[in-house]
Amino acid sequence: MVERQVRWNLETDTGEQVRPRYKYFFVIINKPKEIRRIRERILGQLASASEFDPLCDYLFENSGGLHGKVFSFLSERGRIEHPEAIYDNLRQFKKDRDLGQRTEEQWIFYLKRFEK
Repeated sequence: MVERQVRWNLETDTGEQVRPRYKYFFVIINKPKEIRRIRERILGQLASASEFDPLCDYLFENSGGLHGKVFSFLSERGRIEHPEAIYDNLRQFKKDRDLGQRTEEQWIFYLKRFEK
């Protein structure tokens, strides 16, 4: 059974800019309507996000319509101040060091591991 959850990670962007920037990766497993709401809360918390990149959208079989949506973006904020404002179940809001740059095929392989 696939569980609804949010997983995230960040990497420091070492570009030539004056201030450090952080590349965030997020995986949201939920119904599409709820994924949109959670994504908006994430972008609101980490405001001044740029280079939003949708990486993968995977429909879990026999899950009642749950999707795994993966995206990344750049932000000047290196910390999520209020995770409870993004997702109210903090046990299912986890930092995942396995998140980073991948191909869409690799993202699908990553997401399939949540099908149990």
